[in-house]
Amino acid sequence: MSERELSEGLKALVGDVSQIGKGIEAAVIRVGDAHVNVKSILNELKVFRVKEIYRQEPTQVIYRETFGKVQVEKERAPSPVAQKSKASRVLIIDDSKTIRNILTRILSSDPELEVIGEAERPSQAMDMIESLKPDVITLDIGLPEMNGVELLKLYMRRFRIPTVMISALSREESPLVLESLEAGAVDYIQKPSFQEIPQLGPVIAEKVRNAGRAKVQVGVPHGSRLVTEMRTDQLLAIGASTGGTEAIKALMMRLPKNIPPTAIVQHIPPVFSAAFAHSLNAICPFEVREAKHGDRLEPNLVLIAPGGFQMRLKKRASYIEVLVEDEAPVNRHKPSVDYMFDSVAEEFKDQAVGVILTGMGADGAKGLLKMKEAGAFTIGQDEDSCVVYGMPRAAADIGAVEKVLPLGKIAEFLTEKMRRV
Repeated sequence: MSERELSEGLKALVGDVSQIGKGIEAAVIRVGDAHVNVKSILNELKVFRVKEIYRQEPTQVIYRETFGKVQVEKERAPSPVAQKSKASRVLIIDDSKTIRNILTRILSSDPELEVIGEAERPSQAMDMIESLKPDVITLDIGLPEMNGVELLKLYMRRFRIPTVMISALSREESPLVLESLEAGAVDYIQKPSFQEIPQLGPVIAEKVRNAGRAKVQVGVPHGSRLVTEMRTDQLLAIGASTGGTEAIKALMMRLPKNIPPTAIVQHIPPVFSAAFAHSLNAICPFEVREAKHGDRLEPNLVLIAPGGFQMRLKKRASYIEVLVEDEAPVNRHKPSVDYMFDSVAEEFKDQAVGVILTGMGADGAKGLLKMKEAGAFTIGQDEDSCVVYGMPRAAADIGAVEKVLPLGKIAEFLTEKMRRV
């Protein structure tokens, strides 16, 4: 574009926006050695406050509604979704013909998903995995010949295929679901009936869609436990979703035995939260359990929000009270990370540290921003170590994260940040 063409275009633009009013802020980016003097043209128009920004790399301009400002950032590479025009190819493994039909009906109605096969038995499934090479697998927990977790471990040795477990979400199956997540499964969904298709169908399709974009992590490394003593007069608040059970486990296994009062919200069904807390308690030197209404959150105690309830914290004169409430979902979640983070921001101000870990969606982002604005220190997991870089990205995008760290570095940073002096 010539200088004359650019000048005429800018004058036309100013003519349009001047009808709206003053105070319009423009961001003009010069990439490399652009020869057109954009700044001088804008100065002549006397409408804009002009700031010229030089970049030697592709740059994007984003308006942050939260701050009412324009921010300039390095242009992000296209997301896997944008790069991938074809639908994710799904293999359904389930011994129930009814469930296979229901899942096929749900997934086939989504333009981003293509069901390429159905397997009834593990022996049949292994042949189909090798020949079809699916992008995503839905895998029933209860199968003949071997259970779903055993089959998952078998094919994960050769094929790192994102897998969504299908479970009745019963108390009996909860240990198997948690074991499957440790073995590399990305997520789990409730086994639907025909009557539940309108309610569960969109959720199932969304989880399978997102699984196709997720990173498969088998046995998240955690390193040795740290020995630094942490101060106990502050609160540690953690939120996570998809991939969070293993991320939380890795974090808890690195923290020292003396830790501050710690509250965790993990998106999890009602029957799974107690099993998850129990599994952590078995491997940690501090106590971990499911929260109950009226609990006192103390040093060297980790409380997990119960599935199907909201959890918030109240600062009393000499202790922290835990309130477990049957309130409406927030961001479609119950428990919700935002629900807890909001209470931490209001009650604890600068006496808290907030951590947002792997997970799809944006739950926790606004609450973490409130914590930061109230004086708390905030940490977000980095993209490379996330199973799904959704919640941490949403938090970073609105300026809620002060420190971005890989999962393996968060515990070390926390112990230094909250070191007892």
